[in-house]
Order: sequence, then C-alpha cells, then structure tokens
Amino acid sequence: MLRTITVKTVLTTVALALGIGFFVQLGETLPSMTRAPVTTTVPRAVTVVTNTRTSAIFGVPAINHQLVDHLSQVQTVAYVHTNSEVDAPEMGIISAAPVIDDPCKVVVSASGIPAAMAVLAIDAPCHQNADFVVVHETLRFSGRTDATGHAEVRTPILAKDARFSVRFGNVEHGRTAIYMPDVAHYDRTILQWRGADYLQLHVLEAGARIGQTGHIWTGSSHTGEITVLGQRGFVASYGSARTGIPLQAEVYSFPARFGRPDMSVDMPIGLMVTPENCGRAVDVQLIQVVLGQIWSPTDIAISVPSCDSVGEFVMLPDAIAPYTRLMR
Repeated sequence: MLRTITVKTVLTTVALALGIGFFVQLGETLPSMTRAPVTTTVPRAVTVVTNTRTSAIFGVPAINHQLVDHLSQVQTVAYVHTNSEVDAPEMGIISAAPVIDDPCKVVVSASGIPAAMAVLAIDAPCHQNADFVVVHETLRFSGRTDATGHAEVRTPILAKDARFSVRFGNVEHGRTAIYMPDVAHYDRTILQWRGADYLQLHVLEAGARIGQTGHIWTGSSHTGEITVLGQRGFVASYGSARTGIPLQAEVYSFPARFGRPDMSVDMPIGLMVTPENCGRAVDVQLIQVVLGQIWSPTDIAISVPSCDSVGEFVMLPDAIAPYTRLMR
C-alpha cells in the first residue's frame, strides 16, 4: 500500500514540473523577435569572359557576349616616307600674302670697279626718259633714263657698307647695297652743286702748274686704274645739267696709302661765265672723305666774275683754297 502511494506521488510531481515548464516557455520573449529587420544584400552575378564564350558562377545562368572587332574601326593612314636631314625634300616658300608682280618695279643693282667705285644699273620700265637722282651718303647727282627706262651710271663708294637709292620725282623707287672693304684706301674731295652751272674741279699735285703732269681734271688721262697702282689721283664728273633739277658733282680720288708727307695739293675751280651766273655767287658744297671717314659737308659760295666776262672760262685759284689745301 505504501509503495503505491509513493509511485503516485512521483508521477504527480513530474506532471506538475512539466506543466510549469511549458507555461514558463510560453511566457518568455525571444531577443531575435524584438530586433529590427536585417537587410541582406544578394551578390550580383559575376561572369568570367574568355574569348567569345562565357561561363556563370555562383549559380547564375550563362549569358553569351559578343566581342567587337576593333580592327574594323581603324582608319587607313597613308605611308609617309621619312627623310634624314642630309636628304631633306625641297620645301616651297610659304607666304602670308600673295606675291604681286609689279610691272613698274624699279630694279637697281651695283657692281664694284677699281678704286672703290661702282656701276649702278637702273631698270625702271614705267619711267622712260625720266629724271632720277642717285643718293649715297651725302652725295647726290641726277640722271635720266633712256626710252626703255634703263640707265647706267658710275659713282664713287664712300662707305664700306654702301647703300644707294634712286629717286623719281623725289620719291624713292629703288635701292641697292654693295660691300667695299677698300674704301679707306682712297681719300676723296667732293664738289657738288645744284643747277646748270658748268664747274670744274682741277687738282694740282705736288706743286704742279696748269698743263703739267701733276695737273689732274676730268679732261686728263688719269683714271681709276692708274690710281690703284698708286701713281696719281683722278677726277670724275657725275650728274647731268640737262635734267629738270640738275644735281652735279666732281670728285677727286687719291690713293691714301701712297701719299707722301711733303706732298701738297691745290684745287682751283674752273668756271664758265654765263649771262645767268655772271656777277653773282654759285652755292656749292664741299665734302671730304679721309681714311674712310666722311666729314660734314661745308657750304661755300663761289663768286662769279662780272658780266664783262660772259663767255669766258676762268680759273678761280682761291675759291675753295682754305678748305682743300691739304698736306699729305
């Protein structure tokens, strides 16, 4: 009897324990049920491409891809032959402005001749039978073109880097230049004037008299070729009295390197007395060039004899004597 009661007691206790445990479990709140919803990111499918075939990973279905043929998009470039600096191709002249062929262009050229002289060739197609003026440093003399617009004149060179300009109507139309290293070898005395007056520069070297060997003027046999040899100087005439505005000059050139310390030079002026100049003064300009240096021009007024001497050619020994009596 006692054993039966004990079994009942044990069974009752177990049943009560199970019931209490069941109710306790229903009353608890799980922590996961009170939290905010968790967002999960699903990874994108990654596709490995090899050549033109594809294979998917991570269970993503395979997707076919078509590769672009890049060579079809390449433009064809012409082959360019390369040149070295030694064998470079000829290049044309690139000009920002079109070249205009001027039929009236004045062309002037210069060529050197003995005794530091030059010959100027003037071509002016639109200046036929036209007066012109040659300008070089302080020297000026006039001339006239022929029926074709051509002229050729001689001129002394006064500077090592000589520049010449040609003017028509007092407007420069052409220019040229020439290099003459021998300029310093010749001393020069220039007598220039404006007008139709007929003047002559006479030179008496080493005490010579008119008509003797040392008498040098444009009518004597002395030339630049003789001067180069160092024997004597020479006198040359430039310009024309028949132009609209006559500009004339006479130039005495002497080889400076052959000069003697005891050699004196006198320069009388020859003058034709005319009704236009008698009894008045003729304005001239005197220019000295010594050892390649050009001295400033000196203005001189030469007195002409009275009209009683019209038609005579007279010599004026003292006209420019104070300026030209040189000791070499």
